[in-house]
Amino acid sequence: MAEANGGKKGRPVKKRLVIGGGEEPHPTTVSSSGTVPEAGVSGSRFSGFGGVREADIITFLRQLILLLESGTSLLRALKTLSERGSRPALKTMIGEMAASVEAGNPLWTAFEKYPAHFDTVFVNLIRASEASGTLTTVLRRLTDYRESRQLLRKRVRSAMIYPVVLLLACFGAVVILSAFVVPVFEDFFIRAGLPIPGGTRLMIAFAALVRGWWWLPIVVLAALIVVYRFWFVRSPARRLVADRIKLRIPLIGPIIHKNAVAELCRTLALLLRSGVSMMTTLELTRYAIHNRAVAETLTRMRDSVERGGGLEEPMRASGVIPDVVVDMIATGEESGRVDAIAEQIAEVYEEEVRIAVSGLGEALQPVFTVFMGGIVLLLFAGLFLPMIGMIDQLGKTGTL
Repeated sequence: MAEANGGKKGRPVKKRLVIGGGEEPHPTTVSSSGTVPEAGVSGSRFSGFGGVREADIITFLRQLILLLESGTSLLRALKTLSERGSRPALKTMIGEMAASVEAGNPLWTAFEKYPAHFDTVFVNLIRASEASGTLTTVLRRLTDYRESRQLLRKRVRSAMIYPVVLLLACFGAVVILSAFVVPVFEDFFIRAGLPIPGGTRLMIAFAALVRGWWWLPIVVLAALIVVYRFWFVRSPARRLVADRIKLRIPLIGPIIHKNAVAELCRTLALLLRSGVSMMTTLELTRYAIHNRAVAETLTRMRDSVERGGGLEEPMRASGVIPDVVVDMIATGEESGRVDAIAEQIAEVYEEEVRIAVSGLGEALQPVFTVFMGGIVLLLFAGLFLPMIGMIDQLGKTGTL
């Protein structure tokens, strides 16, 4: 346990990862290529539209814990839940888990068949808990962990809806004005046969450009999304560059950064408190973090521990871990309380993410208000004032 709580020595991680200090090593879940699969990367026939959602998984785990704590056997609990499920995909998945357990396989192998829903951290902790007889305790920790992460993701996504709606509204307003309003003024100026000011001509030309090429930003955005998902993400080097850029995006970047640090610390705390060795914790946490720029730091931390060093130097040299977090982790390492310190950091950063997310809409609203006000001002200066001047000039000409 000394190692699990921040000791500086650990076994080299080669083909096996140690689950629990000083006990029989358990091989970690590996892919056919011999590498640890990245969390959430592998597909599942139950994922996607009409499949099993994260909320369904959390509900299933909560019900499984209640049944096990009430004295129900594991096999009976799984069969009962497979009959209760309201979603066909979930019932099928739990039914297959029950069949696997009934065939004499441990529970972790049943979870391992669905990597899109149960990642490497989850499977390895279930494996260790079955061996140590602490299945319900670890299941509860894992469920709380997943629930907190899911809640944080929902808040971030809901906060992004408002800026996207405002952006679409601004884009739609520009297209509608260019397609229906500006042409009316252009026709009036042509019929009047009077000289058109330079600013007005520029606005009319811009409106014509928008009418002809309004679809171009949509195509460019779709192309960028496709390039990111099928080119950047599939290369570790390019993914690392893209994730570093994400951390520097104005307004959104700090939220992504804080969320990644919260994920890192929450996973560290979960694994260390479950009795996992420091070496294994760093290895598994690396695959639980979605941002590769932050996850890459864990590789250097693991290498440092493997050489007999500490956690502070690689964290400070990474440039992506805040200094205050490095100082607190270093303090926890010296006192053998990395798990407790990491949990405190996670709680603080999750609260900061909540505050930043709630303030994102308030921060962007003035920006879009100024943008729309600028459009109205340009319309008034470029179209209405020249039109008023022309009408006044025509009136004077008619009276002469």
